[in-house]
Amino acid sequence: MHPVIPIWVTIPIVVANIIIPAVAWLVFQKVARRSARELVVPSFLFFALWVVAGFVLTARGFFVGSAANSVPRIVYSMVPLTIGYLAYLSLRSVRNVVDQIPLPSMIALQFYRALGFVFLVEWMLGALPGAFALPAGIGDIAVGLAAPFVAARLKAGEPGARKSAIWWNVFGIADLVIAVTMGVTTTPGPFHLFALDNPNYAIIMMPLVLVPVIAVPFSILLHFIGLHRLVGHTKPVAFGMRQAA
Repeated sequence: MHPVIPIWVTIPIVVANIIIPAVAWLVFQKVARRSARELVVPSFLFFALWVVAGFVLTARGFFVGSAANSVPRIVYSMVPLTIGYLAYLSLRSVRNVVDQIPLPSMIALQFYRALGFVFLVEWMLGALPGAFALPAGIGDIAVGLAAPFVAARLKAGEPGARKSAIWWNVFGIADLVIAVTMGVTTTPGPFHLFALDNPNYAIIMMPLVLVPVIAVPFSILLHFIGLHRLVGHTKPVAFGMRQAA
């Protein structure tokens, strides 16, 4: 089956999955050059290999596979997420660099999640089952559109902004967990439970497969780091003129 993916949907997805990790690295290396120059090259290799491997594997149809193994292969996309978060937790130099990046900026970056509207478009075109597209699309749009407002409140140090940021991160993770769960259970494979009459082939094919391979683990990584920074402090952190309560 070859789902209908318009070119105006393909281009934003492909471009976003290149630009977003690139922007993250550019910000990281800018900070690293001031305090940990030894991380510039390793971080570039990490982000570059993540994106290149994702594109190469998807182009070669690695994540399509057969009905028995297509979904389990998606698990490989969690490898860079695991490496990135473990590096943040275990390497002081990495943590010091990341923690110098303004948290409001990290939150605002996830405005890209509003691109989840493509799931709704593909559902209306019949390429995606509603059981996956509706919760994934609506959830991503909500998280993406809320990101700039949450970031602005945190930067300004408004009362309750820190708690709002924590809940935004929790909701963002929950949205991704639901999306991944529905993606797995609507896609041909050993866990196919829903959308039996309209299987979710599009999510394991280019270009939509780039979302669970690159965008989803990257978003989870940002949420984990964000929660770690928000909850890990015993006192409110001042990001603007006042402290976020």
